[in-house]
Amino acid sequence: MKILFTHSYNLSEQEIKFVRGVVGIYFIFLTESEIAYPLGSSKLIYIGMSDSKQNSIFKRLGGHLSGQSGNMGISNYAMAQRVKFSFYSAEVLSNYGNENLFDIESFFLSDFLNRYGCYPICNGQSGHKPSEESHLITATVDWSFFE
Repeated sequence: MKILFTHSYNLSEQEIKFVRGVVGIYFIFLTESEIAYPLGSSKLIYIGMSDSKQNSIFKRLGGHLSGQSGNMGISNYAMAQRVKFSFYSAEVLSNYGNENLFDIESFFLSDFLNRYGCYPICNGQSGHKPSEESHLITATVDWSFFE
């Protein structure tokens, strides 16, 4: 199974409303420039997660946009150039064999690391380490959407 990205939205107050109440994984990327990672270039700058409706993707993106999230890299990129986001809901991602969003976020971060040689530039850490009992995700990620 391959995970494809097909839709994107502007990281703006108007368009983040589309993900109000949505739980899942989101991907923030640049539209005009690429980051030169060790093993290739990508427009992707951040992989994030929302694990509850109270802290939905809408709230997380709003925090990144305003700077309240504490991730100044994302808010500075958003002020300097056009930034977009894509996302997968937890409901859709559960079809890949694991319903734990921490494990799923870790899967995406690890896959990005393997493809590009480091984590996305605005991810300060590698995220959660999957537990021994976690189900492995057997999909591959098509990162070309961000290239």
